[in-house]
Amino acid sequence: MPASILDFDTFAHRLRQGLRINSGPLSKNARLVEDLRLDSFDLTELLVVVEELGVRVPEETAESFETVGDVYIEYVRRAEASEPDA
Repeated sequence: MPASILDFDTFAHRLRQGLRINSGPLSKNARLVEDLRLDSFDLTELLVVVEELGVRVPEETAESFETVGDVYIEYVRRAEASEPDA
């Protein structure tokens, strides 16, 4: 379970670090394969980075990801679902 849900900019920064992406800041519209040129190994590593943030995303869900925004939306959805009610 994540300690707290990261905002998009922090989440994108962690992805850039974990995937060693040397381009500028990531936008929500950045396409994983076409723009960032991630291959299947990189996409698996992306899931590891997200899991290190406290959220597990099944591979079958990740197969539908097209953009960084898609990854972030799923991260937030699963992080919110795992938070205990206040």
